[in-house]
Amino acid sequence: MRKILDRLAVFFRENWRQMLVIAIAMALPSCLVFSETNRKYGYMITDTIFVVGAFFFLASLIGKWGKILMHLFFAFALLDFGLSFGSYLANCQFVSIDTFYLIMGTNKDEASEFFEFYFPLWKVLLWTASMVLLCVLYLCKRPKLCPPMGVSRVCSILFLVAAVFCFPSLKREMREWCARIIPLKYVVIARMYEPFGKVAEHRHDLPLKETSSEHPRHIVIIIGESFSKSHSSIYGYKRPTNPELSELASTGQMLVFSDVTAPAPFTHIAFKSILSFGDGNDSNWYDHDTFFDVFCQKYATRWISNQKDHGIHENAQATYAALCDTVWFACQHKDEVKSKQDGELLPAIRSFAANDSTPSITIINLMGQHEAFQWRYPSSWNYFKPEDYTDYKKHQRLNMAQYDNATRYNDHVVASIFDVYKDKEALLFYFPDHGLDLYETDPDYCGHVREPVQASWDVCCKIPFFIYVPERYKAAYPEQVEKLGRSINRPFNTGDMIYTLMQLTGWKAEGKEAGGNGLLAE
Repeated sequence: MRKILDRLAVFFRENWRQMLVIAIAMALPSCLVFSETNRKYGYMITDTIFVVGAFFFLASLIGKWGKILMHLFFAFALLDFGLSFGSYLANCQFVSIDTFYLIMGTNKDEASEFFEFYFPLWKVLLWTASMVLLCVLYLCKRPKLCPPMGVSRVCSILFLVAAVFCFPSLKREMREWCARIIPLKYVVIARMYEPFGKVAEHRHDLPLKETSSEHPRHIVIIIGESFSKSHSSIYGYKRPTNPELSELASTGQMLVFSDVTAPAPFTHIAFKSILSFGDGNDSNWYDHDTFFDVFCQKYATRWISNQKDHGIHENAQATYAALCDTVWFACQHKDEVKSKQDGELLPAIRSFAANDSTPSITIINLMGQHEAFQWRYPSSWNYFKPEDYTDYKKHQRLNMAQYDNATRYNDHVVASIFDVYKDKEALLFYFPDHGLDLYETDPDYCGHVREPVQASWDVCCKIPFFIYVPERYKAAYPEQVEKLGRSINRPFNTGDMIYTLMQLTGWKAEGKEAGGNGLLAE
């Protein structure tokens, strides 16, 4: 026993600073995230004490290999700190499975815009300085800082006692335990990741039941990007961000729904919810029947997109697009598309609409108001200027002006798509995948949801929702249109779009009861 105590004391005396640096690297980012939410983060500290204490005990007993193990542990802790602190600086989030989906679904252009928007120079310098400081503190050798053996012996024993008292609750699941241990944390995340390609592997042959003799000829679903309801003049925003759609609403051609939410403030979860019978968060989300399992049986399906057709690995949009009969990505038609703006889709949309000889469902996926906002609209649409926003703080004005310009251009694009179908028997939907937090929950934050902050989550899930009804559709299906008009104040989540479309088209997948989820439910 004395020999073990001596080893513990020697290892503590020589390496206490390095263990302290490792503990800081492990706990600091998570504590910073919790500090933003006013939540208690004591368990983050106790978990860190337990993990470092267990490592200290093991490294002390294995002799010369203990130093090597400690250096390896520091390398993993530094990597985790870099990712976690970067995630905190970007949008106050933990590194999680959602982070993994974001990374796997992104591409070079999106990554470039992400860093441009979320990492101004001061954040880059702060992140770099923090990484360098941790390395300096870990590698710096100061013999004078080594405590006497007697003190080291007492401190090592107290440290181990503290680690025992910090032992995690036995009520926790194994996954929660592993999530606190580096590198097991990333092993758990990697095991949770399910490739989007699994959707194509799990196609289902769903028998359909006819629920109505009314079968609309054309349905168009326009899915925008990052459009916050709070910046729509249709919903009361004081700047004219929706002049063209406001005109359609005032004439009764467009229905404006007042209480619509997104399934989640993340694109990959939103798409999994909108285009399947699952809620997007299920561990086996890929095994749920999809939108295409139902409607490909009765309609020609088409996907027109200004998003990228791939990520580092794959993304949700491209995966679901591949299930359609016809797929058209702007990035694959560089000879026709000269810029990244959504207006470049209009010629292709007009061409498809003009040749729509069979019943069809068309999904149009826009870039909308995806950050960085300045790339979402042509320079000629620079309607709002930072100096117009004197009611906002100085550092907020440029982002606000650029976002509102992107929203005004999005308004024009959506209205132009509606115009393409104005003489057709078609029903057109518009809604974004989610919104953004535009300085609404923090005066210094603009961007995607700050995940642990419930107020930010709520803001990002409140979205605009419009239905454009051409005259020919009104004449053909007056009862449907009347029911939709009565539903404009009904709470609705876009994850239930599939039920609404089954009600509208008169076809239902057996065993998939719409219940009260669809907009036409009485």
